[in-house]
Amino acid sequence: MSDRKEHHGPFHNSAYEAEYCDLRAKAHATSRDTQGDAEIYLSALKNQQETYSPLDHHGEHVVVLDVGTGTGRVLVNLANDADTHDLPLTNVEFIGVDKEPAMIHRAVVAQRETQSMLQLSRIDWLVGEALHLTSAELLENRINQVDLLLFAGGSVSHLIGPDEPLGFFAQAAALLRPRSGRFYLAVRDDLISTRSITRHMEHFEPSVEVHDRRDFPSQLYEGVVYRELSMGQSEVDGSIKTDRYRLQVVKQADTGGEAIIEDHLMNIVLRMWKESELLEWFKKAGLECVETLHASHETYYVLKQAG
Repeated sequence: MSDRKEHHGPFHNSAYEAEYCDLRAKAHATSRDTQGDAEIYLSALKNQQETYSPLDHHGEHVVVLDVGTGTGRVLVNLANDADTHDLPLTNVEFIGVDKEPAMIHRAVVAQRETQSMLQLSRIDWLVGEALHLTSAELLENRINQVDLLLFAGGSVSHLIGPDEPLGFFAQAAALLRPRSGRFYLAVRDDLISTRSITRHMEHFEPSVEVHDRRDFPSQLYEGVVYRELSMGQSEVDGSIKTDRYRLQVVKQADTGGEAIIEDHLMNIVLRMWKESELLEWFKKAGLECVETLHASHETYYVLKQAG
């Protein structure tokens, strides 16, 4: 018997699906640089270290907040890269936030397996919503204290409600440290429909075969395979793009048979962006775009508190 669930939006809400997310990202690394943001975030942390002001910080540590942290990929990479480049972490705090407990659990495991993270002054993992950051227990006392706010991997496109982008950007502005705090917002290039201050970057993408079915063997659960089944082409309605998948968690027996443990029908709903509209939301939220960057398949908007 299968446990069938239907999901709308982010779907990493079980231990199985959390691992599937990791395995799928690794599989895509052959055609896209899924670690392409590492250099940008390392440079951002280095800039914060070099411009650290005791007056602005009141003796506090440098605070890095990773929204939508997932399994902690960005913060793990950042700690490892800082260690490789001899960037001290003893005055740095990491905070990772994700709405899915299963993802946070895997982030905690990743932290324990990452030697470089022992150098940090503090690490906190928080189950919480991007839309309710300033009311979260760990963050309600961090107003004007976050030095580096990261929203990586194009996850901002999960904010599909009409008022959600502005609401999130206003919270980001409230959390940033005045003058020196920076917010690095990554937006997938394929989800930017029109541009006004950046230009479209042509990418060399190796030809990718369209798969009706792909299997990802689990590395954690013996005999388990994650089976991804395509359910047709993407649909675009105005600024909303919908992709439909089926994810089956399959247990394979030694005798050659198999049983479906879980069967998930998933609608992945993402926002597409008009850059002019995005800039207007920044302005209304009290943010100022000070720089744009590009790496791999994403455009980065570097923001600070306006004024």
